[in-house]
Amino acid sequence: MAASVAGLTLPAIREATLSDDRPPFLVTIATQRSGTKFLGTSLSAGTLARSLGEVFQPGPGGADFRGFFGEFVAARGGFGFEAEEMGACLDAFVARLRERVAPAMLHFDLMYNNLGSLAPIWTMPNAAPGANFLANWLKSRRAGVIHLVRTDLAECFASHVIAETRGVYHTGNDADAARDMQVTLGAEQALAYMLPILRTRRFVQRAFGGYSRFLEVTYPEIVGGQSVALPQAERIARLAGFGPADVAALFGSSPLRQTAKDKRALVTNFDDIDRMAQSLQRYVNDA
Repeated sequence: MAASVAGLTLPAIREATLSDDRPPFLVTIATQRSGTKFLGTSLSAGTLARSLGEVFQPGPGGADFRGFFGEFVAARGGFGFEAEEMGACLDAFVARLRERVAPAMLHFDLMYNNLGSLAPIWTMPNAAPGANFLANWLKSRRAGVIHLVRTDLAECFASHVIAETRGVYHTGNDADAARDMQVTLGAEQALAYMLPILRTRRFVQRAFGGYSRFLEVTYPEIVGGQSVALPQAERIARLAGFGPADVAALFGSSPLRQTAKDKRALVTNFDDIDRMAQSLQRYVNDA
């Protein structure tokens, strides 16, 4: 009788790590407010893939990694956070998620501020990009990795503040949502928000340098109305191992809308924050 971990047989777990013509799963790496929910909901609205969003996010519902991890540790009788154990845990978790969405291809989001988590016990602080455990695990499992970059960081920060002010996800009327709203962005808050994002963006690019299943796409260029713009859709389809005839079936209409189309009309000091973002970008590039 085959051994099992958290309800999955070991052959099923090993199968989840292998891929022939296409990656076993897709993952988007990005910061918040970069279009990840738009991309995920558009994928789920198609017929070939299903996005489960931020599967490591704590809290009730969703993928419930907390509950899964408890089952995994109980089945092993302990856990030492060694690399082999961490890899086996992630393999089993992804196998469960793939089983949940089958026959569709699994997609999930891995946020910038997840990249320092789930590291084995023997991990140096501030390890180089090539030593990041999660990045190396994704590469070893031949995952299709989408790096979704919001190039305008001032817009990203403004979107974050506006969303926190108004509500996280926007599906309603733009004019109603923006009425009577004026926001002033704090310089210290902007620095604390934008500089780590720029550094992590470069970190991801270096961590996946030379990896053939790595694709970088940008927001808002990825947006084509309520679905993914055709040039970006074709690139993602190729990454996922689908042919040109499958592009239309891979994506559907997302219910989400931009946080605010004209952020300069809502943010009193947008130009100041934009100049800061450009300066920080030069600083990171020079470093």
